[in-house]
Amino acid sequence: MSSSMLEQRSRFAMIGALMIIVSLMFLYYMGSSLVGATKKYLEQVQTIEISCE
Repeated sequence: MSSSMLEQRSRFAMIGALMIIVSLMFLYYMGSSLVGATKKYLEQVQTIEISCE
């Protein structure tokens, strides 16, 4: 293989790794946001149930 092909493959590998890192960060952010929103919702539901009793 020529050096330009190896250089191109290493560039593609670096871009792929960067895309994987960004997608994992995005999934972590969305998951933590979902967990936080669910906790807030459950707290609100509990306070509504307590005040209704």
